Amino acid sequence: MPDIPKDEIKRKIFHLLSLVYIFGYWYIPKIMIILGLSIAIVVVIFFEYFRFKNRRFNNFFKNNFKGFYRPEEADRISGLLGTLSGALLTILMFHNKHMVFVSFLYFTFGDSSAALVGKVFGKNKFFTGKSLEGSLVCFMVCFIIGVFIFDWKFAFLGAVVATIVEAIPWKINDNFWMQIINAGFLSFLSNLMKY
Repeated sequence: MPDIPKDEIKRKIFHLLSLVYIFGYWYIPKIMIILGLSIAIVVVIFFEYFRFKNRRFNNFFKNNFKGFYRPEEADRISGLLGTLSGALLTILMFHNKHMVFVSFLYFTFGDSSAALVGKVFGKNKFFTGKSLEGSLVCFMVCFIIGVFIFDWKFAFLGAVVATIVEAIPWKINDNFWMQIINAGFLSFLSNLMKY
């Protein structure tokens, strides 16, 4: 069995920190999550600014946190800013709590499982560079999440869209878009199906 790349495991464990705002969104007042995400975004912006202005600090960051960021992010803004901004915009744009919550779960578990399986077992690549194996796992994970909350038809459609969104090679951080698009589609679907 192929080994899972250690850097990918580190990134996906870090990815699981999004569970803080996901479950916070579910259990604490919305304004608190909006405030918390806004503060976190400002902190990340200052951190990134300082990192790029101070070469020694950036080198320290690159040497000691290797694996938590993609190699191409070493000298660019990290994906964390896109993740937090996507979450904040999703909460501000969509008001159906269930749809937003599920879109966050799709992002956290569907995207992570697709990346891990795709890196290890992904032999059949799409033109997007993503693998059939990773996409199938993303679909299964999102569908399982969905059936705990919705009926199977709604869960199926949501999982299909989440898988397509995950497979698209976004120019701007996919962590940003996946949350917004999935929440938008689920909200649209819930209005259409009167769910």
